[in-house]
Amino acid sequence: MPDWLTAVILGVVEGVTEFLPISSTGHLLLVEHWLPPGAQFLRDELFTVIVQPGAVAAVLLIFWKRLVNLARDWRKPESHDYIAKLLVVFGITV
Repeated sequence: MPDWLTAVILGVVEGVTEFLPISSTGHLLLVEHWLPPGAQFLRDELFTVIVQPGAVAAVLLIFWKRLVNLARDWRKPESHDYIAKLLVVFGITV
């Protein structure tokens, strides 16, 4: 299998699983094990590290309007609850 096709397959897996409440990185690792051994460069963690910012950028683009509204209305009480929840989730992740 050509390296570019392997990269496309893994990119699709990353893109689809990024929006699900499951580990997209875990799915990348599982799919890599099913791919033919000829795509050894993808077994390196560099591909996984490089594809993550692309997935984060896609999520930010989708939620851009919500983020802009949150930044604009951060003083409103209803925004405080949302911001607090984001901080808790971010803190747990970090």
